[in-house]
Amino acid sequence: MREKPCWLSVYGDFYVDLHPMKEKLFISLLACVLCVGTAYPQARIILPDSSQITTNPDSLDLLPRQIPQDIEPDNDSVSAGSRSHIDHLLNDHGAEADSLRRLARMTIWKLDARTGNRLPAVSDTLLHNYQQTILPDGQSVAMGFLATLGSPAFSKIFVDRPETEHFVFNNAYYLYLKDPEEVLFVNTRVPYSRLSYNRAVPKQTREERFEARLTSNFGKSLNVGLDADLINTRGYYNSQAVKHNNFSLFGNYLSDRIEAHAFMNLGSLKNAENGGITDERFITHPDSIQQSFTSRDIPVKFTNTWNSLRNNRFFLSGRYNLGYMDAPGDSLHKGQGQFVPVASIGFASQYTQQHRRFLSYDTAYVNVDGVDMHRIDQFYPNRFYEGAVDDSIRFISIKNSVSLSLREGFKEWVKFGLTAFLEHELRNYSLRDSLRPGMMQHRESAVTLGGVLNKQQGDNLLFNIRADLGVFGANLGEFRAIGDVETGFDIAGKRTTLSAHAYIKNLKPKYLEENYYSKYFRWDHDFGDIRRVYAGGKLHIPFTNTTVSAGVENLQNFIYYNSERQIAQESGNIQLLTVRVDQNLRFGIFNWDNQVVYQTSSNQEVIPVPKLSVYSNMYLKTKIVNELTLQLGVDAHYHTNYYVPGYEPALLQFYNQRKKEIGNYPIATVYANMHLKQTRFYVMYYNVASQFMNPKEYFSLPGYPVNPAIIRLGVSVNLHN
Repeated sequence: MREKPCWLSVYGDFYVDLHPMKEKLFISLLACVLCVGTAYPQARIILPDSSQITTNPDSLDLLPRQIPQDIEPDNDSVSAGSRSHIDHLLNDHGAEADSLRRLARMTIWKLDARTGNRLPAVSDTLLHNYQQTILPDGQSVAMGFLATLGSPAFSKIFVDRPETEHFVFNNAYYLYLKDPEEVLFVNTRVPYSRLSYNRAVPKQTREERFEARLTSNFGKSLNVGLDADLINTRGYYNSQAVKHNNFSLFGNYLSDRIEAHAFMNLGSLKNAENGGITDERFITHPDSIQQSFTSRDIPVKFTNTWNSLRNNRFFLSGRYNLGYMDAPGDSLHKGQGQFVPVASIGFASQYTQQHRRFLSYDTAYVNVDGVDMHRIDQFYPNRFYEGAVDDSIRFISIKNSVSLSLREGFKEWVKFGLTAFLEHELRNYSLRDSLRPGMMQHRESAVTLGGVLNKQQGDNLLFNIRADLGVFGANLGEFRAIGDVETGFDIAGKRTTLSAHAYIKNLKPKYLEENYYSKYFRWDHDFGDIRRVYAGGKLHIPFTNTTVSAGVENLQNFIYYNSERQIAQESGNIQLLTVRVDQNLRFGIFNWDNQVVYQTSSNQEVIPVPKLSVYSNMYLKTKIVNELTLQLGVDAHYHTNYYVPGYEPALLQFYNQRKKEIGNYPIATVYANMHLKQTRFYVMYYNVASQFMNPKEYFSLPGYPVNPAIIRLGVSVNLHN
């Protein structure tokens, strides 16, 4: 039976068509952009001093790359000491960013929430491959997801997976959540706006995503901005609608003595759950179905079931710099002395409020083996309370930290920077008790002591060492030590870099991993600490445009969800080897980019990974006229057969299964990607291989095929007023 072509609310506010609302919102935001540009045409930039910027402590790319001489930024927009930090205007292959000379008037960074250090960030305005940034597939060489944009997802490349959060349901949505450490803070000479709209057709099953960023400086020191990220999809399969609303307000104040950052996010994520399709022949052998059908007619396990997630975050960080004024006299500062920071005292405060609800109205009675039960109940062996499923969990975190930093480079003999911090976190959990009426409450606190030792200036040797230790409360004994080192050398004027990355972690199990109460699942465990040891390195060879990286990790007491969809812990050691090669070839206008990842796990039943994963992109890139750049090509994601984890909606987790292997099938697109001045736009034909390959095996997870062959369109406009 076909569903009505409109959004079905998670709380039962049935069938509200939001498309007119989207159009009004787009017009309103566009008006705001024009107003901002008109009101503040004289905004100016203040570029961070090189001593105030460090790189991401978990990154292998420690060295800020020098901008090539043929892409030199405007002299009036970048100080001599800051030119090495314009690497955020370049992509991994050195391609120019959109409107490069305009964006050189901006500086962009992320923030270490604990220490207040500013970390150089990458602009998202690259000329080519824009179409891949929209797809869940494009977030890793191999991804597992539920087909719909905005649905739960995970990377099939193990080293790409983030560490488990305390609110464990966030991990399934890690691609879409907004976090203080991921927001791009800005200082800009001119007001800047970016509007992006992406859509998959036809209208009855459309997927839409609208993103906007509005930001402007108010004088040299203060910047304020607004981010909006709205996803509204009806889904190409029955009961797979998704609706995300994320609004973020951010700002920063920078002066010689004071640095302050603020961030507020109000977010809600809702997706309808269908449990997967029940008959794979509709995908693999559609000709065997003796009737005409669309993807929305394929039978699914259940309907009228939803997962909803709310994430509200409030963050404030401040830092006071201690230092002195150096001697005046250079022309750059026009006879005035320059402030040199020696040390700084910082604080940060973060309030997080999160809520997850699993709700189902799929309550029609069915008879299974002589027992009457709700239709959704037949898919679960245990039921810990009667009535319709309505599981609810709330999580509140209040986190405060103080830090003390000694800056690198304030004197020639000071060759490194040093930061120490102390953090206290209070966590509150509230869960529906599946055995007794009311809610179960749990409160815990954690105190963490840590520090960062880094060297981020110079050309020959850079390093970043970070460690933290739980000294009191729920994380007593938890320990992380993360180290990065990088060196580089020039050969015939080209920079070759060699870097290494290693860590040792002793992690406490999260409360929700040990204690969970719901209608279908209930457990109380006392898990041991998870131990992880990793060592790896990366070599970039500019002459052949090749990057090779490899790493090996040993895991003990790894926590996972087994084939019974129950949480479990593997006490033995598991070794995981990952080797990756990125090779980009170019012959005139012909380009062929390849990413190949080899993985092997010593225990595939606990950590299943594909042996080989490949992303290949073959395209022509040229300028049709002076202003219009065209990228025309075909790309594909592919991995070998393996037991891909399944998805359990009632847990909002991915679990290991041993019933079905998935792989050996390309998810390919044909696309045209264009750039005209400050505008990027694309058109693509997604999952094109399904039109000529048989049998059709375009599954991402067991029971979850990716979207059928569809056309997607998108446009992104950067406005510099």
